[in-house]
Amino acid sequence: MSRTTTLNITVWIWILSVILSFPNLLYSVTRVETFGNGDYRVICYMEWPDGPMTRSDDEYIYNVVILVVTYVLPITSMTFTYFRVGRELWGSQSIGECTQKQKESVKSKRKVNIAV
Repeated sequence: MSRTTTLNITVWIWILSVILSFPNLLYSVTRVETFGNGDYRVICYMEWPDGPMTRSDDEYIYNVVILVVTYVLPITSMTFTYFRVGRELWGSQSIGECTQKQKESVKSKRKVNIAV
């Protein structure tokens, strides 16, 4: 990849991260809860505009989007990439005469691929 492409990808990752975390900034609320013995705790929670946390459709949609973007897409991408690497390693054939060193190298690659 070129330097420009890498920079563009990095910038878009940061922009997407800011957009995804923006609801946390907008809807996070703190409340001080005082106990009978004088102790207190500061509680931070999300107060969505369409209702309390346990009944909010906005929160549900937000959590599904976060799950897909931060878990499903990376896992799918890594699975696809490892599949392609594995296919390349397992399917590689030596060109010309095959020496013992080349055979050991292919065998070593296959062992590494299985371990991953």
